[in-house]
Amino acid sequence: MTAIALSVAAALSWGLADFGAGLKSRQVPVFVVITGMLIVGALGAAATLLLVEPNRLEMETALAALAAGVATAVGLTALYAALAIGPMSVVAPISAGGVMIPVIAGLAGGDEPSVPQLAGIVLAIAGMLTVVALADDSGAAAARGRRANAVALAVVGAVGLGVYFLAADSVESGQSAWFLLGGQLAAAFPLAAVIAARRIPLPPRDDALQIAALGAISFAAWVTSAAAVRAGELSLTSTISSMYPVVTVLLAIAIVGESLRAAQIPALAATFAGVALIAGG
Repeated sequence: MTAIALSVAAALSWGLADFGAGLKSRQVPVFVVITGMLIVGALGAAATLLLVEPNRLEMETALAALAAGVATAVGLTALYAALAIGPMSVVAPISAGGVMIPVIAGLAGGDEPSVPQLAGIVLAIAGMLTVVALADDSGAAAARGRRANAVALAVVGAVGLGVYFLAADSVESGQSAWFLLGGQLAAAFPLAAVIAARRIPLPPRDDALQIAALGAISFAAWVTSAAAVRAGELSLTSTISSMYPVVTVLLAIAIVGESLRAAQIPALAATFAGVALIAGG
């Protein structure tokens, strides 16, 4: 149950962070939003290192952190750009499709979920994909074009999330703090270089503080998701953590005023049912 609780906490944190970052990316360049969030995450990881006094950094951990960092830089840039230009109720669930990458890898590696848990995985993924498939395609051609671009970017974001989970699973428990720090820095450096090369202006104070808060929430998601992967089976923990789009969708409906078609509501309910099967299986 510890792994499940950590995975749920990761889902809630990621859903909130993605919703806030998606909104902020409509006002501030996406590279600035992500880099600011990653810098806060790196500071959090450095503080964690001071507290836990981990073992010496191993080469395998450094390589895993590098892979996770590259995946994070590409995946988050694509995802937040998608959230900025497209409807969150369509974009957010797509990103959870990345769960298929670690799920397949976990099952191939010997994970043995129960029949109800396996059914929950299938139901959760099917529910998310159905929300996307039933999206309203009415409207101007320009709006449909933006939606198509957003969907493509969300797919890239999904792949990035899947690669991150695979990288996290390869790290030994005593190396988790090093992995978090290395991953945040490996993602932040190339994005900061883009900001410098393009001479993108830094945000005003209020925006910077909001980005920092989002970074703290996002870092909490990275910490809890990495801990969940260490505490439980990859195929289960990654699936629960990937329920975060449900949080993003609900916030988009409640705060931004987005709406779902009637047929999409049962699909979201199926997603919740899938989580319940995973947790209770």
